[in-house]
Amino acid sequence: QGVIAADIDWSLIRMGAYIGIAIIVLDAILARGTKHMRVPPLAVGLGIYLPTASTLMIVVGAIAGWMFDRAADRTRKPEDTKQLGVLLASGLIVGESTIGVVLSAIVVFSGVGAPLALVGAGFGTTAIIIGGIAFAVTAFVLYRWVLRMGARSGGTTA
Repeated sequence: QGVIAADIDWSLIRMGAYIGIAIIVLDAILARGTKHMRVPPLAVGLGIYLPTASTLMIVVGAIAGWMFDRAADRTRKPEDTKQLGVLLASGLIVGESTIGVVLSAIVVFSGVGAPLALVGAGFGTTAIIIGGIAFAVTAFVLYRWVLRMGARSGGTTA
């Protein structure tokens, strides 16, 4: 289908190209006219292309990072504090990826769709809410700890 079968709807491709050009021009105008306001074309493109479930956490992470950077700027050694924050974020990402691989291996080798399930499928929504709250609280506590460590950092973190 599409390009290979030569039955693609080129009007949609043209419309996407026009939208992309408009976003790039708007970003260039904003870059020249304002100090802080931008419309990153890649972010807009991802927002249009990907479903909200995929992009929502990117927005949440960007807001959390912005809030952390503002708090880190008020510490005695802001760059050290930010470096600790990056290390924490990297650890969370690697940890999540590692757990994903381990859980996938357990599913594959057990041959069962949910080998570690302790409760029924009806608990799914509640589990998502509890997990989200637990993650938010854990991230908040860890970032507060990083801010305290950065505030009293006497040397470099490298």
